[in-house]
Amino acid sequence: MDQLLYAVRFLHYSAALQLFGLAIFQTWIAPPRLQRTLAGPLRQLAIVAATILLVSGVAWLMLMAGTMGSGWTDTVNPVVINAVASKTSFGQVWLSHLLISASLLPLAVFGLGSSAGWAALSLLCAFALGSLGLIGHATIVDGFVGLLNRLSHVLHALSSGFWLGSLLPLLLSLKSLSSLELGSDANLALRKFSGLGHYAVAIALATGVFNSWIILRQAELNIAVPYQALLAVKVGLVGVMLVLALVNRYIFVPRIPNNGPGARLLWKGTVAEIFVSAAIIALLAVLGVLSPT
Repeated sequence: MDQLLYAVRFLHYSAALQLFGLAIFQTWIAPPRLQRTLAGPLRQLAIVAATILLVSGVAWLMLMAGTMGSGWTDTVNPVVINAVASKTSFGQVWLSHLLISASLLPLAVFGLGSSAGWAALSLLCAFALGSLGLIGHATIVDGFVGLLNRLSHVLHALSSGFWLGSLLPLLLSLKSLSSLELGSDANLALRKFSGLGHYAVAIALATGVFNSWIILRQAELNIAVPYQALLAVKVGLVGVMLVLALVNRYIFVPRIPNNGPGARLLWKGTVAEIFVSAAIIALLAVLGVLSPT
């Protein structure tokens, strides 16, 4: 059951991050002409992500019922599922999260024909993604420090969503860099993303360090502990992501003008970031279940 829970958590986190990132990119990053060009493919991606988010969210609740109950039979036991949903701190957050997730799918299917629809999607996605910062290790501390811990997890989720979730829309935008009609818009979107990305990366790194300190501050550091070993791997991968982001921004982007090789190199660098980010999300899916000690 644990392996299936890891997979469901990976799908859910991936969908939430992707949905938030593409909605923010389409609403706040892409200029109007580029928005119209990206509207079709990003709408299809939003529908897929919203579907995965809702289905995996329900599956997550069912698996939690099995984990807290007596195994596989309780994953489909309405009494146990209701008890988990109504009588646990996870369930109380999760019911609100599922309600928001359920509203995202019809919005993605029917409501993305205008900029207002994309703005509404970005707002709802912010609540959906942010609520993931209110479960798991975010709840291990009470009081004022616990409040700071939850706030830090929410900020970490949102900043990571902007950084990681915008990579695929950015990749689609790079196709327009050589276009006479859309080249200037694609270049503007790239520079806006790069500028805001500095803040997103800084917030993600700062909150990630704070969250790890809260979780491990009273634990004996031991790399043999699975949680700590996987966290070390995650830190290493985040370092790789940071290097890739810096190379993309400060080496490849300046080589784009005058038909330079920058656009092709930036495309490859962005693809590399996407693969590394998938590995980070996979580790996150496992870390959230493991004990730090």
